[in-house]
Amino acid sequence: MTDGASRKSLFERFLSLFTDVRPGEGMLVLLMAFDVFLLLTSYYLIKPVREALILAEGGAEAKSYLVAAMAVLLFFLVGAYAKLVSRYERTRLITVVTAFFIACLIVFWALSRVGVPYLGYAFFIWVGIFSVMVVAQFWSFANDVYNNEAGKRLFPLVAFGGSFGAFAGAWIAERLLDYFSVFEMLLWAAAVLAACIGLTIVISRRVWGKAALQARQREMTAKHAAKADKDKPAEKESLGFDLLLKHRYLGYIALLTLLLNLVNTTGEYILGKLVENYGAERTEQVAAEATQAGVTLSFGNRDFGDPANADNQREYQRSVIGSFYANFFLWVNLLGMFMQLFIVSRLVKYGGVRAGLLWLPIVALGTYAVIFFLPAIRFARLGKTFENASDYSINKTTMQMLFLPTSRDIKYKAKQVIDSFFHRIGDVFSAVIVFLGTSVFVFGARGFAVFNLAVIGIWLLVVLQIVREHKAIEAGKRPEITGADESAPAVAG
Repeated sequence: MTDGASRKSLFERFLSLFTDVRPGEGMLVLLMAFDVFLLLTSYYLIKPVREALILAEGGAEAKSYLVAAMAVLLFFLVGAYAKLVSRYERTRLITVVTAFFIACLIVFWALSRVGVPYLGYAFFIWVGIFSVMVVAQFWSFANDVYNNEAGKRLFPLVAFGGSFGAFAGAWIAERLLDYFSVFEMLLWAAAVLAACIGLTIVISRRVWGKAALQARQREMTAKHAAKADKDKPAEKESLGFDLLLKHRYLGYIALLTLLLNLVNTTGEYILGKLVENYGAERTEQVAAEATQAGVTLSFGNRDFGDPANADNQREYQRSVIGSFYANFFLWVNLLGMFMQLFIVSRLVKYGGVRAGLLWLPIVALGTYAVIFFLPAIRFARLGKTFENASDYSINKTTMQMLFLPTSRDIKYKAKQVIDSFFHRIGDVFSAVIVFLGTSVFVFGARGFAVFNLAVIGIWLLVVLQIVREHKAIEAGKRPEITGADESAPAVAG
C-alpha cells in the first residue's frame, strides 16, 4: 500500500471523530449515507400526510386496524419480492422496486385530483408497505456492500444519513404544508426517490464495476431461464419464510421485530388518540373564534374560507394534525441524529450488539411508566420522542448489524420478510390489543401502558437469546448462516 493510500483524507479524519474510519473508506460512506438520506427524506415528506389523512378521516382506531390489511398484502408481496431477488442482480432489483413506488406516488396524486373516496385509507396502507420495504431493501444493499467487520464500524455513519434525511424531510414537510395541499407533497417525494435510483447505480458501479454487474445479471437471467425450462426438474425456490424456520437465529430476530413493533405501535395509538382529540378541540375552538370575529378559517398561509363549513373544518383539522406530527418527527429525528453520531458507534464498540439491542427496551420501560403515571399529551409526546429517537438510531442500526455475517438469500429474502412482514404482524397484534382495549376492557392510556410494560419483559428475554446466537455465528459455529463466499468486502473509496 502506498503512503497516499495509507493516509486518511481530511474528510476521513473528520469522520473518525464519530467512528473508526480507515483510509479510502470515506467516499463510499458518504455515498451510502447520502443514498439513505434521500430515501428517508422522501418518506418523511409523506409521513405527515399519512397521519393527517387517516386521523382526520378514520381516527386513531382506523389507523390501528388498517395495519391488518398491510400484513395480508405483505405476505404476498414479500414472496413476489423474493422472486425478483432470484431474477435480478442487486442494482436492477433496487431500480425496479423503487420505480414501482415512484409510479404509485404519481397515481395517488392523480386520484386525489378527481376526488376518489376513501383515498386516505388506501394511502395509509400503501405508505405502511412502502416504508418497510424500501428501507429493508436499502439495508440489504448495505449488508452486501460491507463485510461484518467494516459494517460494525461504518453502519453508524451510514445510518446517520437516514437520521438526517428523516430530520430534513420532517423540517421540509412542516414548511411545505403552509403552501401545498397534502397530496401535492407526493410529487416532491417522487422526485427525491428518483434521485435514489441514480445514486444506487453510482454506488454499485463503484463497488463492483459496471462489467461485473452486467455479468452477474446475465448469470442470474440464465439461471432463471433454466428453472423455467419444463424439461428440467424444478428446484424449490426460497421465498424467505422457510429460512426463518430453518435458522433459529432468524426466528429470534423475527420475534424481536414483532415484539418491538407491538410495543411501538400500541404507543403510537396512545399518542395518536391524544393528538386526534387535540386536533378536534383546536379546530372547534378556532372555528368558533373565527365565526365570532367574522373572519375566515386559516392556517399558516392557507385560507380555508367559511369557518362554519364542515369541509373547511375538516381540512383545518388535517393541517393541525399534520403540523403537530411534522414538528414531532422533526424533534424525534433531531435527537436521533445526535444519538446516531455520538452514541451508536461507542455503544457497539464497547458494549457490542448486546448493549445496542438492550438500549431500546430499557428506554421503552421508562416511556410507558411515564405515560402510566402522567397520561397527558405533553408527557406522551416527551416519552415517545425519546423512544422513537432511540429506535431510529441505536436500535435500527444494531438490528442491521445482525445480518452482516449472513448469506445473500438471508440478506435480501429473509431480511425483507422480517423487516416488512413481521414488522406489520407486530402492528396487527397491536390492532387486536387496541380493539380489545377500546371495545371490551376500556383500557385508556394507563391500561395500554401497562400492557406494553408486560410485553417489554418478554422482549428483553428474546434479546438475550439473539445475543447468544450472534456470538456463535461470529465464532464460526453456524456456517450454514454465514455464506462467507457471498459477503462482499468493504471497498476502499
